[in-house]
Amino acid sequence: MTNHPATDSQRTLSVHAILACHNRRPLTVESLRALVQAASDAEVSLSVTVYDDGSTDGTAEAVREMLPAATIIRGDGTAFWAKSMAVAESAILERVDVSQHDLIVWLNDDVVLDSGALSTSLRIHAERPRAVLVGAMRDPGSCEMTYSGMTRAGRHPLRYQAVVSRDVVVDVDTFNGNFVVVSVAVAREIGGIDGEYSHALADIDYGLRCRKRGIDVLLMPGTLGTCPRNESPRGLSIITEWKRFVGPKGGGNPASLSRYLRKSSPASWFVWLPVTYATWWAKNLRRRVGDGGVEAK
Repeated sequence: MTNHPATDSQRTLSVHAILACHNRRPLTVESLRALVQAASDAEVSLSVTVYDDGSTDGTAEAVREMLPAATIIRGDGTAFWAKSMAVAESAILERVDVSQHDLIVWLNDDVVLDSGALSTSLRIHAERPRAVLVGAMRDPGSCEMTYSGMTRAGRHPLRYQAVVSRDVVVDVDTFNGNFVVVSVAVAREIGGIDGEYSHALADIDYGLRCRKRGIDVLLMPGTLGTCPRNESPRGLSIITEWKRFVGPKGGGNPASLSRYLRKSSPASWFVWLPVTYATWWAKNLRRRVGDGGVEAK
């Protein structure tokens, strides 16, 4: 009998995880340990690609010690989340040994996956192979949901509300990109993460591009790991908060916000841009007046 090489569709599915990190060594190591355990429980082959954006705390070295086979891409500290994840994803998509049927897993480096997270993802992927799967996260202390899928909640292009996960799969419009599972075939069709964003909005943009192509975005049942919400420090002046909002990591970063609005609302983006900033100021001034005053410095 002649032995024929396995076709692409017959190969064992592999998982390729991508992470972006910067000076959060303990969190990154904990996140990777949980990922490795989840892959072991799911009995699936795992590769890890990490974009280390200029860490000075030994994050890259710790990753190399823990996972000698991991691909580590080094940045200079200016890439932030979107570009870091886009470059890491591109490294997977450009590999000739990666199957169209393999899975790419987005993972924030402050996410600690439940041991069954990948098993759940693989089960749902088998039923809905063309869908992008989103895992909701919970706070490690209170267990309240922190990140999830989202649905439109108003006219503004960025008006979304988080969807509370249930015990069944739920269709959503877009998502927070803390834990996302997408097949290589779908990632190539969508065109990958848009690295032209600075930090925020690239995950929301990705979900909307999926829906435009008729690709379902599904929130998986329950929560699949822990990830505390990134709250702003309390007691900041309104000017400091404004600078954070429009800074490289802020949701109001001018370049990222303009890019998102141009893509999502090409006919009216120039209206929504000033509306977004005016809304931010109105909301924050109102909150501070209610708290007893505004400190502008």
